[in-house]
Amino acid sequence: KLTTAHHASVEQVSAVLWKALPRACLLRIPRNPEHRDIMLAIIALQIRRRYPYTEIELNEVLRQRLAGLNAEVDHATCRRYLVDCGFLKRDRAGTRYYLYYPKLAATLSNEVVDQVDTLIADAMADRLRREQRRQDPESS
Repeated sequence: KLTTAHHASVEQVSAVLWKALPRACLLRIPRNPEHRDIMLAIIALQIRRRYPYTEIELNEVLRQRLAGLNAEVDHATCRRYLVDCGFLKRDRAGTRYYLYYPKLAATLSNEVVDQVDTLIADAMADRLRREQRRQDPESS
């Protein structure tokens, strides 16, 4: 079980990805707070540190990341979750967004950060194989 004092390990992140990506797509942001934070941290890894994003720029980054997860979640919903869960901060005027890196660093281990694209690809490939076997049991 995760707490705020522990970074998610490769094994924990793999388990969350496997569960969050049925049919190799992100259907929704997980409800479980620990799983939700892991998924949001994975999405937030695409956001540059110390860069003041406009909403338009941030939306484009989120669209690209969500497309890579075959997500049915829209970028606006994802952006709201990222702000509400502390991964993004807004400036005083509310016009620029910044990655709040301490939240991301507290959620994922460095090992996960280094391997996240491989972990996503592995989880999606495994889900696709399982879905194909389920649809065509004769081929296995």
